[in-house]
Order: sequence, then structure tokens, then C-alpha cells
Amino acid sequence: MRPNNSKWFVLTGIAAVFGAVFGMTGARSLSGGAAMIVFVVFFVGVVAFLVWSLSANKVGKKAAPQVLADARAMKPAAGTARIYVVRRGYMGGMVGMRVDIRGVASGQIRMNQFVMAEVSPGTYTVETAMARNGVKPSNAETILTVASGDVVVILAMLQVKSLHSTTTQERILGAEAQRAVAKTKMIEWTSRTGG
Repeated sequence: MRPNNSKWFVLTGIAAVFGAVFGMTGARSLSGGAAMIVFVVFFVGVVAFLVWSLSANKVGKKAAPQVLADARAMKPAAGTARIYVVRRGYMGGMVGMRVDIRGVASGQIRMNQFVMAEVSPGTYTVETAMARNGVKPSNAETILTVASGDVVVILAMLQVKSLHSTTTQERILGAEAQRAVAKTKMIEWTSRTGG
């Protein structure tokens, strides 16, 4: 099931309007020096949070054009299968999402990026998690059994909950899978362990 984060966009907009209106009123009630201190503390806090969130990013480099073209063809070599993990959605898009195919490869992707592994037939566990977990772990996993010639595309997204976020995975098929791979950038794995 795909996450519906619409309510968080609406709540963020309401909070922004509320903060702008009532923040100005509150700032007028403070003396000049006190208002400046409040502003500086708030600004430093926001910047520190952004730096902390993005500091765990270790996204691999962009794949070479010929590797990307081969991946977008979605045709595995004889005797192998392909597993794609595609990240779409805007929530937390600049924060890295870890992708691990156990025993094969691991790496990170951001919004509108994908990784691909060509693997031998067998059973594999695909795990996703945010690079920087919040209050609770954000892990999701899918166990796949692939045969020679199979192409599996997993759509990975972020679902925002009241106090934390989790990653979600959904297998997509046919034209939707082809569009997802065609419209995103391929990223190289940061670590390979076999497969």
C-alpha cells in the first residue's frame, strides 16, 4: 500500500501560516534584543536539525550512461534476474534511504533515484531504512524468490506517521515499473558483497 502523506503537507502549511501570523504578533511584544535572541536560537536550531538529518547521506555516484541504458532496457543477462529498488515521493526526499539486498549489495538513494542488482536465481531479502532513523526504526523488508529472466521492481517510499517515519515497499509491474525506472536516475551501489 502506498503512503498518503497529504495530511502532513496540509498540516505543514497550516503551521507555517499560524507561525507567520502569531510569530509576528509575539515578536512585536518582545523588546528588540529579546526578539533577536529568539530568532537566532530558532534559526540555529533549524540549521542544526537540517545538518544532522543530511549528515548520514552517503549516496553513491551516478551510473555511467551505458550502464544506465542497460538498466533501463530491463533485460537480465542469460541465467540471471534483476532486482530494482526505485525511490519516489517528496517526503524526506533529500535524506538518504539505505537499500540492502542481503548478501548482494548495499547503498543509499534519494528521491527519484534507483539501484539495480543482477543476481543469480534464488531468494533474497530487500531491506530499506532511512539513513538517519528518528524515534523508531524505519525499516521495511521484502523477501523475493527470483528465477532466471525475472525482473522485479520495488517502489520504496517514506510514510510519515505522527512521531516517526517508516519506509514502505511495493512491487510494481508492467508499464508502471518501466516508467519508474525510465524517469529516475541510476545510482551505483556503495558496497557489493556478492550476487
